[in-house]
Amino acid sequence: MTEQSEQRGPIVGIDLGTTNSVVAIVTDGKPRVLDESGEILLPSIVGINPQGQLVTGVAAKNQLAAFPDRTVASIKRRMGSMEPVSLGDQTYSPPEISAMILRRLRDRATRAIGQPVNRAVITVPAFFDEGQRQATREAAELAGLTVERIINEPTAATLVYHAGTHDRRQIAVYDFGGGTFDVSIVRMEAGVIEVLSSHGDVRLGGDDLDMELLNYLANAFQGLLGVDLRATPQTRYRLLQACEQAKCRLSTEETVQIAEEFIAEKEGQPLHLTATVTRQEFEQLIEPYVERTIQSVSEALRGAGLTIHQIDDLVLVGGSTRIPLVEERLRDEFLREPSRAVDPDLAVALGAAVQAAMIDGRSVGPVLVDVTGHTLGIEACVGMTMMGPEMAFSPIIHRNSPLPARYEQAYSTMHDDQDAVIIHVLQGERQEVHRNRSVGKFRLDLKTGGGDNSKVVVRFDLTLDGILKVTATQRATGLSKELIIDNALSQFRADARTEAESRLEDLFDASDELLDEEDVPSRKQWEASDEDLGMPGTIHASSSDFPEAVALLKKAQSMKESVKGQDAQDLESLVKNLEDAMAAGEVAAVAVLASELEDLLFYVR
Repeated sequence: MTEQSEQRGPIVGIDLGTTNSVVAIVTDGKPRVLDESGEILLPSIVGINPQGQLVTGVAAKNQLAAFPDRTVASIKRRMGSMEPVSLGDQTYSPPEISAMILRRLRDRATRAIGQPVNRAVITVPAFFDEGQRQATREAAELAGLTVERIINEPTAATLVYHAGTHDRRQIAVYDFGGGTFDVSIVRMEAGVIEVLSSHGDVRLGGDDLDMELLNYLANAFQGLLGVDLRATPQTRYRLLQACEQAKCRLSTEETVQIAEEFIAEKEGQPLHLTATVTRQEFEQLIEPYVERTIQSVSEALRGAGLTIHQIDDLVLVGGSTRIPLVEERLRDEFLREPSRAVDPDLAVALGAAVQAAMIDGRSVGPVLVDVTGHTLGIEACVGMTMMGPEMAFSPIIHRNSPLPARYEQAYSTMHDDQDAVIIHVLQGERQEVHRNRSVGKFRLDLKTGGGDNSKVVVRFDLTLDGILKVTATQRATGLSKELIIDNALSQFRADARTEAESRLEDLFDASDELLDEEDVPSRKQWEASDEDLGMPGTIHASSSDFPEAVALLKKAQSMKESVKGQDAQDLESLVKNLEDAMAAGEVAAVAVLASELEDLLFYVR
């Protein structure tokens, strides 16, 4: 196997997030997120289950509260350091933990597209330093990925929102994710994206908002009952998960109830947590953090030498931007509505996929069709030779012109007695007529006589919908004729798209030999995996010490045939973890997992 063959294959875009990670790819000229059993977000969590096996994503998240010593979350905040990270009885470096997440994303992409994936564009916060960027590269290499490029998250988001924009635009990208925050001032002009300034904090994100609510509830619980829920890892992580869920619900609800039974005990008596949190209370808690982001906005603008009024667009990225207080403060600050045309959780990965396709040399239709993909013009005489007229391509609308576009050009007849002209419309980038694509032709009859009668003005009108109208007018007489070509842009991209698909197919065929059937299931096997997901045929736990848990396991066993997709995976994972906790006699873990299983069974019933 040659080194060159190892590098061949599709390039995916990866958003390696603090809370969730996403992988995307461009197909048929459009970026799309690659899912697994319908789930598009992969929780950025890894763990070692009781059997010593590596688990990632949802399975790891399910065991976080029960087995915090065998589970790691928010590793992105530690990137750039070599601080050891404990995972069970082993220690790993932050790049190694991130590599586990990236490997899962790589495998997801391979299964989803049915081809081996070993190349990626990976995004990082704009405020990441060189050490953090290098750690991200190392993680990718450990995961078996060649990093084609590392790009800033706001730059990636801009690619989705304003792909191909020709006009000069100055955009503020407000990126408030799970573990990091940054704001970037981006200038886009003539297809070039330049980050003028960035400001932020790699340790400010949704995680901090969760912790603020956790401390608020823990302090109240401790003041009332004298027990600190932060004292043990199990109760702390269980409360943290409840706070995260409450935070998300408060984005759409005014009041939420938090109820966690058997969360602790005191003098042998079980303690339950029941609390009501209003949106106003939550906003009061998190207001200092939101104000810190606004201060960063001011710093970024100052660094770019711009004012609020010089910003053309405000783009929101990251799940924390869904919080009503964040949107309200941004409206007050920018005096405009923030742009959320693309899901804030997906915009970065989609933009990375667009960049990946560009690197791969593919023609990518813009997400927002606002520029011309190729130069448009007509065939014209540029001189005379011994063989006759020398014809060449004469551009009228140049490639990357902003849409809608209207341009006109004046031409002269070849001689005074010429009574007609043929307007031959071409698309391409070459001077030679035959090396461009013919779009259409029409004839315009003229009044002869020389002088102004020899002047013909050709006007091109190209709409946002890709409809091209070509009008030829004799200036002196007003004689005119036009040709309308529907869906010009999609037609222009058809050849490039077909060529790209063919090129990809060749790459896939050439890469088939790289696949190890044991490691990479076929597309058919992958599509059937949802139905094949099962649960243990027997219930191993029967200890009389956990009668409620045993009853839940029996109920789960009876319902397993009716549960499909991601719910089936969650159910299988919870059942397995609960059985292991019961077998090990871990009382606190059994209580946590039984509560989670009961919630899931209620949801899917």
